[in-house]
Amino acid sequence: MVFVLYDGFQPLDLAGPWQAFSSANEEAGRTLYQLSTIAAAPVVSTWEQGLRMQVDGTFEEDVDTPIDMLLVPGGPGVDRASAHGETRAWLRRRDAGSRRTCSVCTGAFVLAAAGLLEGRSVTTHWRSADRLRLLHPALRVDDDRIYIESGKYWTSAGVTAGIDLALALIERDHGAALSQQVARRLVVFMRRNGDQRQYSQALRLQDRVAAPFRELVEKMEARLSARWSVDEMADACHMSRRTFQRKFAAHFGVAPTEVLRRLREERARALEGAGKMTRKAVEQHVGPLHKRTRP
Repeated sequence: MVFVLYDGFQPLDLAGPWQAFSSANEEAGRTLYQLSTIAAAPVVSTWEQGLRMQVDGTFEEDVDTPIDMLLVPGGPGVDRASAHGETRAWLRRRDAGSRRTCSVCTGAFVLAAAGLLEGRSVTTHWRSADRLRLLHPALRVDDDRIYIESGKYWTSAGVTAGIDLALALIERDHGAALSQQVARRLVVFMRRNGDQRQYSQALRLQDRVAAPFRELVEKMEARLSARWSVDEMADACHMSRRTFQRKFAAHFGVAPTEVLRRLREERARALEGAGKMTRKAVEQHVGPLHKRTRP
């Protein structure tokens, strides 16, 4: 597997997947993935005067050894990398023989600039999705996905989503058991499947309000299987039931029980997508999954 780097790459977009594939080798007790780096120059940096890294080889030194997988990380230097003719030419040439070509975060811009993603469904960091649509209108950009598979091309959202992408690739290549072992080794709280949203319901809720409702949302997230009656929520906010319901509805536009339902449903989808848990087992973790309530 070859990671294609450039000046201004995001180090976590490289380190996360690299560690996942390296851990797969260690867990399997044999080399499943041979990892290397390549770039236009022998040394690249994450940004001006940032972390510097010596790559394993340059485009000029490449001797056309078969490449199974290519992966391009994102980062603030993607525009320069996208405009770099040698980078685009090398990607086009080597993609022709690869089994799989991937990107993390804004690395999709580089693959798109090389003409590799035309007409395909792709994703990237949600903050960069509109710009990707503008620059490459032939792409079908879905900014509400963790990762997307389109033929041999896999694209993922930003930073930590690179680990989700790597775990999915490990599962595809070597089975769910090994992927789960790697996830546990990396202390991943929950494996996310590609259909999950980049921006969780809990983060959306926490962003909208200040204390005490932010603390309440965090407590509910930590103990979703608890009963969480309206009175218990009001007590957690040190308010009367009537005051709590009025202020909560003013902030969120829905009843407290509707917010609880959304949090439980999101966690349930994640648990069902990440493993083989039955609906009954999921409800033991997240609490009862009620039908939608009216605001």
